Amino acid sequence: MVYLSKMGLRHKAKSLLILFIFFATLSGGLVIAAQPSTINYMLNSYGFGSGGTAGSSTSTYSLEGISGEVSGQTITTSTYGLKPGYVETQQANVPKVTLTNPGSYYDKLKFIIDQQNNPTDALYALQVCVGSDFTPAGSCSSFLYVQADDTLGAALTTSNYLTYTAWGGAGGANIIGLSPSTTYYIRAKATQGKYTESAYGPSSNAATVGQSISFCLYTGASCGSGNSTSFSGLVAGTPATSSPSINLTFSTNANSGGNVYIYSANGALKSTVAPSSPITSASGATDLSVAASGYGAQITSATSLTKLSPYDGSSNNVGGVLTTINPILTSASPVVSGSATFNLQAKAANTTPAAPDYSDVVTVIAAAIF
Repeated sequence: MVYLSKMGLRHKAKSLLILFIFFATLSGGLVIAAQPSTINYMLNSYGFGSGGTAGSSTSTYSLEGISGEVSGQTITTSTYGLKPGYVETQQANVPKVTLTNPGSYYDKLKFIIDQQNNPTDALYALQVCVGSDFTPAGSCSSFLYVQADDTLGAALTTSNYLTYTAWGGAGGANIIGLSPSTTYYIRAKATQGKYTESAYGPSSNAATVGQSISFCLYTGASCGSGNSTSFSGLVAGTPATSSPSINLTFSTNANSGGNVYIYSANGALKSTVAPSSPITSASGATDLSVAASGYGAQITSATSLTKLSPYDGSSNNVGGVLTTINPILTSASPVVSGSATFNLQAKAANTTPAAPDYSDVVTVIAAAIF
């Protein structure tokens, strides 16, 4: 047992004597130290002025150390933290970052970094937690990091520290490859040269939504009303248009949008009275003004969707309604409130037998491209 006692320090100006005692054992492993204090003063920490080193480095590590200065505990409040010492003054400003879902995304979220007045060559790293915040400590079970390609990865390397501009600047960037219907938390830290890496800043969170597709086909005034259309009468040699028109609505948050398709049960208007004389649909584009007979579909209007040939004609130009599935409308990006109207047209030949039951079952489907 080594015992040191009554090591005194005298303050000359105020004649204040501060006593402090160390207890130590060389064999039992117990160390007890009492901080130097009186009822009026307390010294949080002290050094012995042994000097330091500035900028010692190897090919993989750099070290800057100073001893003999105050280096006590972090002083904190609910909104601020302060560490004393020269090295702490070199740190980059702690950045902020916001995370949002501006487009009902199911597999990505948008982040924008707030630099907090860091210089233009500052680098930023982005840490992510899935489903829970970073605080209290230990609440995040697994840390992820935004990689240089905007995906998430388990490793943080020097290649994942990028400038404000590389992270999208004021416009930000999207973290991609996320899971649907999941909440993500993000925070950032900054560095600007050696010995400057800051602490992580406050977190921000946002959630992805579920994958969605909505489609409705109707012949009435609104979705859910009407599912049939007819020709008022087919006059031999004269094109006829179905009434009422066929309407559809289509929406999806799929990144690659989607398509609307059409196909027919018969590929023709057939009659049980005259089964051997169907009004057959042509395989491609047909101008019923000049064709002897035919049957097809024509899109008359489209919103937030693109008409596809040969269904984008006018007058009596139609696309074939076949037993194989063919696309009639498309979008290469997410669709919000897409809609379209189309009709069916038919022309009977002069030799087509008269019958009251020429008919077909036409199916229209939509598919999203996630």
